[in-house]
Amino acid sequence: MLRAIAEDVWAYEKDLRMPFGHLPSRTTVVRRADGGIVIHSPLAFDDAAAAAIDALGEVRALVAPSRLHHLFLKAASERWPRASVLGAPGLEKKLSGLRFTPLPRSGVAPEIGDDLGVRLVEGVPYITEHVFLHARSRTLVVTDLLFNVHEVRNFGMKVFLWLGGAWKKTAQDHVWRLLMRDRAAAARSVADILAWDFERVVVAHGDVVEGDAKERLRRALAWIGGATPLPPAAPPAEAGDAGKRSAEV
Repeated sequence: MLRAIAEDVWAYEKDLRMPFGHLPSRTTVVRRADGGIVIHSPLAFDDAAAAAIDALGEVRALVAPSRLHHLFLKAASERWPRASVLGAPGLEKKLSGLRFTPLPRSGVAPEIGDDLGVRLVEGVPYITEHVFLHARSRTLVVTDLLFNVHEVRNFGMKVFLWLGGAWKKTAQDHVWRLLMRDRAAAARSVADILAWDFERVVVAHGDVVEGDAKERLRRALAWIGGATPLPPAAPPAEAGDAGKRSAEV
């Protein structure tokens, strides 16, 4: 029912039905150092899945990390009414009647705990995605910032992902290019995320990125800026070379 990914990190996986077919989707479950459970991007849980999560510890926080990953947040809050609910700013327009604490731009959220660092991907207000780092397991958790889908159930979904440039590769969907409003702000966010120490990326859609994960993320986001390492500085000129260039001028 749950699949172990790393120390104190699990996945609950099922297909999400969309107009073009079924999209492989993932909820990430993290156990904090104090034993509490954080559920990132909840999907629809049946009783068996909920029992498997409860067996890990008490659910303390439910997180809707972007304005696109909120569909099952209300149902999860009803199943775990004692849990804190956190969401991307702007979701109040979509979640009428459900009170939640807005996620911070960066740092940590007290309701989640010190186990998960947070960084908003700025410059894309329609998505407002927040990325998380579980430092203890060196695990980066994203939603739609990166796709890594290699298998789907139907042809329509293959076409949908192919048109978005995210079929059978570690890539970002082209919709980000359309929705980008402040590329410089997004580049700063990407630079901050890449400065974190992680060895895997848990995506909401597709296979977990293991092996050279940071470089694969860097390549996928290079178009934004902030993802490409600066070229090495030129070595200082020798005195003799400087004199030679002066003589040539």
